[in-house]
Amino acid sequence: MKIGIMTNFNRPTRLAELTAIICKYYDIEVIYLRPRDVNIEEDKVRGKVLVNNSWLSIETEIPPFIDIAPYCYKRKNQEITTYLRNKTFLSDNRDNVLSKQKLQDKLKSTVEFSDIVIPTQKIYSINDIIDFLDKYTKVVMKPTNGIRGRGVYVLEKKNECYYLGYQKESVTLTYKELEDFFQENIKDRGFILQKHISSRTVQGDPFDCRVHVEKNQDGEWTSAKNYIRIGIGQKVISNVNQGGGISELVPFLKSNFEDEWENIVKKINELSVTLPRKVEELRNTHIMSLGLDIGIDENGSLYLFEVNDGPATATLTSEVAVLRSSYYKYILENCINTSEKYSTDREVIKKDYLIIEKKLNDYMKKNYELENQLNYYKKKYLSIENSTSWFITKPVRWLGSFKKK
Repeated sequence: MKIGIMTNFNRPTRLAELTAIICKYYDIEVIYLRPRDVNIEEDKVRGKVLVNNSWLSIETEIPPFIDIAPYCYKRKNQEITTYLRNKTFLSDNRDNVLSKQKLQDKLKSTVEFSDIVIPTQKIYSINDIIDFLDKYTKVVMKPTNGIRGRGVYVLEKKNECYYLGYQKESVTLTYKELEDFFQENIKDRGFILQKHISSRTVQGDPFDCRVHVEKNQDGEWTSAKNYIRIGIGQKVISNVNQGGGISELVPFLKSNFEDEWENIVKKINELSVTLPRKVEELRNTHIMSLGLDIGIDENGSLYLFEVNDGPATATLTSEVAVLRSSYYKYILENCINTSEKYSTDREVIKKDYLIIEKKLNDYMKKNYELENQLNYYKKKYLSIENSTSWFITKPVRWLGSFKKK
């Protein structure tokens, strides 16, 4: 039996390779492909399959199931994705996609999730920002289609001054300068306003909890991993792509919420099952993977920052590969009509599994070593960044893009 994994990357990803290895245990062949590898006229795809640790080119029929990355749904691929919607079973067909604001609005009207909703509003004019500031004093501005924390600003009003923060920088603006910033960076670019939630460590760094959920071997939602992302030295968000770090959930909560950590863990575990079901219900379509970004204020209350339907997997590649492989088997056995049967030679499968298990352990060991190296270089980088010479020579580049002379 064949399934497809579709992304925009020319070379198969590490996740695709590890998933392909594990899928061999289930007698499933993974075909790695990109949108442009689909031949609509011939009803075929030209992809790659993993054979003896090498990816070899192959031409074959459209797989009955394709795990498609949301980022493949670009305008240039519209003909191909429309064709695939009608031809095969997709992990996400992008029906009824909810914007960040629309999701918050829908959850606000529910009994079970209204308490985690953050007040949110779309930005149409500078007056929207001023009125929102008058109501909440400190707000967050971010694009509705933002990825990995790009373009996220925090804005606070004190007396007649406005304090604007971005990544690790902050600047004080007059009303005129704020208006100029709005015209050049926010207007007509699909930004929303949110009430600022103070989700910070005892050291004052912003953090959030990433709850990465996947479908399992029974077709049910389960947590692949819950972990904390800390924005070390950042002004706005806990973005590891901008110099932050990650932490295991329980040790972090024990250090920052001594009296409430057990209750917080319980609430996060409950949310990891109930919220994905609700999102899938609201979209009225099939979804396979979600990343829930949860803020935790000083009182231990949870707030939903946003839901990502294409969550990053770099920090939990092994966990995701194991879950997705077993879920592919569930899909093929329960959701797709096929006459193909799985191999009954259990001795061959058992032998292959031992080989796969060894490779998986090797991958996990390598991943652990790389994480240790990454943490080492982050510490070295932070020590350099915090040095006097670095501080003196560092220009405030981002301010120059909008502040008038």
